[in-house]
Amino acid sequence: MGFKVTRGAGNVWEARPYLGTDRLTGKPIRPYKSWPADLDEKRAQALADEWIAGYAPASSSSSSKRLSSMLSSYVHDPQRGFSQATVSTYDGVVRNHIAPTIGDIPYDELKPYEVTAAYRILLSEGPGRKPIGRNTLRKAHALLSGAYRVWQRQLGVNPMLNVPAPAPDRLRPFALDDWDQDKLVAALADDMAIGGTDRESIKRRTTAFAGFIALNQALRCGEVCALQRRSWRRAVHDVYVEATVSEKPVLRRQPSPKRESVGAVSAAPDVERAIAEHIAWQDRWMAKPDQYSCLVTDRPNGGVMRPSTLSRYFSEMARDLGMPAGTTMHTLRHTHATWLLMNGYDMRTIQERLRHRDVATTLRLYASVMPGRDSAAASGFAEMVMISASATKSAEV
Repeated sequence: MGFKVTRGAGNVWEARPYLGTDRLTGKPIRPYKSWPADLDEKRAQALADEWIAGYAPASSSSSSKRLSSMLSSYVHDPQRGFSQATVSTYDGVVRNHIAPTIGDIPYDELKPYEVTAAYRILLSEGPGRKPIGRNTLRKAHALLSGAYRVWQRQLGVNPMLNVPAPAPDRLRPFALDDWDQDKLVAALADDMAIGGTDRESIKRRTTAFAGFIALNQALRCGEVCALQRRSWRRAVHDVYVEATVSEKPVLRRQPSPKRESVGAVSAAPDVERAIAEHIAWQDRWMAKPDQYSCLVTDRPNGGVMRPSTLSRYFSEMARDLGMPAGTTMHTLRHTHATWLLMNGYDMRTIQERLRHRDVATTLRLYASVMPGRDSAAASGFAEMVMISASATKSAEV
C-alpha cells in the first residue's frame, strides 16, 4: 500500500496511511491502528498490510458504473414502468441530492454507512446549502431501495437493507380561523362579481373563482386547474375530479396519479350558481369555448393554467388581505376539512370529500383538530371510574 509501520508512543508499532479523500466530506482519509511493541517489524508490517487491505477504498470505477449514472439508467428504463411525472421527480432527486453526495461512488461499492452519512448531510444546513425536507429524502430512499432490489440479483448484496427509511415530516394541517375565513369569503365574492374582461380583471376574477372552488370542494391546486366545463355535472349536482395539471417535464393535463383521488364531490346550490355565472362570464372573452374548456384559466383558448401561476396569484391575494403568513391554495382544502370536523361531520364523510385513500389517512391528518377530544376522554375516564367504584360498593354491601 506504499506505507511503513513506525514506532510510536510506548514503542508500539503504528500506522496512519493516507488513503485519499473522503467521497462525502472531502477530508483526507487517514485511519490509525497500532500493534504490540514486542512484534518484529516484518510481522507488524504484515499485520498492517492485512488491516489496510480491508479498509482501503475500492479502486475507481468507470463513469458508467457511478451510482448517479446507474440510477439515471434505472429511472429511464421502460421496464420499470415509471410515469413521466415520476421520472421527472427522480431525475431531480438524482441531480440535486444524490449526485452531489454519493453519486460518484461506484454502484457496486456503496456501503450503508455512506448512505446514512449522505442523509445526515442532506438534512443539515451547510455553506450554500439548505436542508431538504424529510419527504424529499424519503423519495431518494425509495429510489435507492427500488434500484438495489433490482441490482441485488447481479450484485448478490443490497446495502439498502441496512439503511432505515427516513421518518416522514410531521404533517400539521394549517386552516383559517372563522375570522380570516369570513374575510376571505367576502373578498372572493367581491372579485367574483368583476364583470370586466381586460387582463387584470380576468386575473382577479379567475383567482377568486379558483379559491372559491378549492374552498367549497376541497380541491388541490392542480385539480382546480384541471377542471373542465364538463366536470360540472348539473344533472347529479356534483363536480367530478379525474385529473390534475403537471408542469414537469411539460405543462399538461393528466389523469390523477392516485386512483383514490378520482371521484365526485357534491356541489351545493350556491357553488353551482357560481359555476354557471363564471361560465357565462368566460363566454364573453374566450375564443371558442366548449365542454373541454378549463373552468379556471386565464387563456382565451380555454387551455390549462399553470398551477404555479395560480398559486402565486392566490398568495398575492391572501397577502393583500392580511391573511396569516403561509396561506396557500392548499390551506383552503385544510380549512374545508377542519370546518367539517368542528361541526360534527363524521370522518368517513370527510375522507370521501377529500378523496383520501382511507380513513386512517384522514385521521392522521386531522385528528388533532377534532373538537372535544380531550374533554371527551376525561369524561369517559371519569365515567369508567364511577362505574367501577359503584360496582365495588355494591359488592361490599
